[in-house]
Amino acid sequence: MHCFKSRKKCTTPLNILLSNGRFPVSIDLARQLKLAGHNVYVVDPMHYHVCKFSNSVVKSYWVPAPHVDAEGYTEGVRRAVVDAKIDLIIPMHEELFHLAEQTSDVRDRNNQIVRKRLFAPDFRTLVRLHNKWEFSRFLRKAGCDGPRAWLCRDMDGVRALPHGEMELALKPVYGRAAKNLYHLKPDTPLPDGLDVSPESEYIAQEWISGNRYCSYSILRDGRIFAFSVYPVVDTIDDSSCVYFQSIEHAGIRAYVERIAEMLTGVDGQIAFDFIETGDRLVAIECNPRATSGIHLWSGTPDLAYSFTRSSPAVAKPGARRQIIPGMLMWSKKGAGLGEYLRHMRRLMETKDVIFNKRDLLPSLMQPFLLTSYYEICRERKMNISTMFQWDLVWEPGKEQLENVRRLLAREGRGEVGGEGTKKDVEREESASWWSGSGVRVERKV
Repeated sequence: MHCFKSRKKCTTPLNILLSNGRFPVSIDLARQLKLAGHNVYVVDPMHYHVCKFSNSVVKSYWVPAPHVDAEGYTEGVRRAVVDAKIDLIIPMHEELFHLAEQTSDVRDRNNQIVRKRLFAPDFRTLVRLHNKWEFSRFLRKAGCDGPRAWLCRDMDGVRALPHGEMELALKPVYGRAAKNLYHLKPDTPLPDGLDVSPESEYIAQEWISGNRYCSYSILRDGRIFAFSVYPVVDTIDDSSCVYFQSIEHAGIRAYVERIAEMLTGVDGQIAFDFIETGDRLVAIECNPRATSGIHLWSGTPDLAYSFTRSSPAVAKPGARRQIIPGMLMWSKKGAGLGEYLRHMRRLMETKDVIFNKRDLLPSLMQPFLLTSYYEICRERKMNISTMFQWDLVWEPGKEQLENVRRLLAREGRGEVGGEGTKKDVEREESASWWSGSGVRVERKV
């Protein structure tokens, strides 16, 4: 276990840019950074979002949507950096991959302006963490338990899976939450509409049932500098958490430390989804970006100090927050009266992420924002959960996928072939591709 000496907290304000301003975690982190004395700015493709009305945010910049104009989004971020004299960029969602990809050529002066301030590893490292197949291989290299996995590059690969013998989870290698997740059960036909191809690869993992947890950490030079864990209790559609309570879990802490040891030199955020059974603890996927674990420091500046190298932070056991609109939409098949009453107690006793008596406008503007969101949904013919992420997500096209494969191949591993096998998953590989972001943000007074 890594130990840290207490450091004097930085009193020099930094100008910090969040890569979007629409999520509850965005406004929560903005408030935490303000409590630590920093000046917070945001960029977002939405003209109206929750951070735009917060007194914790100095200015909000409109930028093109990275999903359709990654180059324009990156240029918008660069202009914001120059205009506001930004010291640090904290990525909040998958716009991170657009930024890292667009600025991967550090020989370009404009790329350097963004890249050297971006609190994240390089693009190659991000891909290996985010790609569920690559991550499953990394777990084996790190000596961590993970689900058995198979890579499917076409429908023949799907049909060759052992789903007649065991339950499997089938999902895109570049997916998020539970989007396009299929539960394959023995002696049941494959789902209709499934599209697997070299341009849309899927990973199949053994289906593991157990207690679910999420962790969130900040890494500094490959060491854990902030850490939190919360169980998955209240969700929407059995996927997105809307209630967060910090707990201690020594097994998850040790698991994350083992992974951190393999990430020598890496600075950035990293989060994992875990399943624990009676005798196993496995990570099923990784998010190398901000997640809801940030809420476990809500109302304190402690996590903000970790972002600026002032001091490490561990979420206090019992710290709680909820997203009230999500809690009101909670439903669970088979939930009995006792479980419903426990849910209602959490709803009544837990502070909301958005509401803050010192920053009321974001709460008061919720009816206006909701109306704006549904108007966008109508224009794009999307449901609200899809719309809310659509213009930020990274879904590489054919040319991007070829570039990523070449990038991975240059590391000496070569292409992953055909359906993927257990041998593929267990194959040894070098850890030399992990490299840090090099971000150093603490100002000298």
